[in-house]
Amino acid sequence: MIGSCSKVSHNGNLDGRWRMKECYSKASTDDAHYTLYTNKMENQIYWNFQLKLLQITSGLQYNGKTCETICRFAYEEDRLSITSTYVHFRDRDSLITDPNTTSLVELGIRGNASNYHIKRLTSTEMILCSDMDSLIFYQLH
Repeated sequence: MIGSCSKVSHNGNLDGRWRMKECYSKASTDDAHYTLYTNKMENQIYWNFQLKLLQITSGLQYNGKTCETICRFAYEEDRLSITSTYVHFRDRDSLITDPNTTSLVELGIRGNASNYHIKRLTSTEMILCSDMDSLIFYQLH
């Protein structure tokens, strides 16, 4: 009998490739509602989940050099936490350590880590809400 080792994901519907469609933001954390709308389709932002790794690709370049960001995340029931972010260059990954960076806001991440409440997660649609943003995605099949 021959056995093999493989990693099994526990992410359920979260796994796969998601395209960011829209973003609704608050003007400040004191606001009760997300009122500022941004259509994200033209930016071609994709969040790809597999195991504990999130790969974000975009039509937007980070510092004019790369279009790829790699994140570690934790997923539990109705919560998603991005715990660390890395800018992916061809020859290395560079950890983003500044918690006040604004370089990832266009990708849906404020600072170098973010916490989201999962409002909706089906096989076709995902809505993530943080203190400042509500991100709407659809899944590519």
